[in-house]
Amino acid sequence: QDGAPSHMAAKNQKFCKDNMAHFWPKNFWPPSSPDLNPLDFFWWGAIESKTNRTPHLNLDSLKATIIKEWDNYPEKHIINACKRSGPASKPS
Repeated sequence: QDGAPSHMAAKNQKFCKDNMAHFWPKNFWPPSSPDLNPLDFFWWGAIESKTNRTPHLNLDSLKATIIKEWDNYPEKHIINACKRSGPASKPS
């Protein structure tokens, strides 16, 4: 989980607590950080220009484009982004 409002909503927190054996409530989550979330900061930035090349008439069109770009994105770029993540994501 991250600090997205939908993830922190009381209703969602309760659902996760009631349905996930190892759920950590929001007060245990680390702050939003490129060190801990390399794909949030790397992938969305890299892919946004590709998904926004043409206007989407509806949400399904946008979703289809995001899935297509994810499927076609070079795996080595994703692996390298994760390897370059900062020290906060590495075990001490």
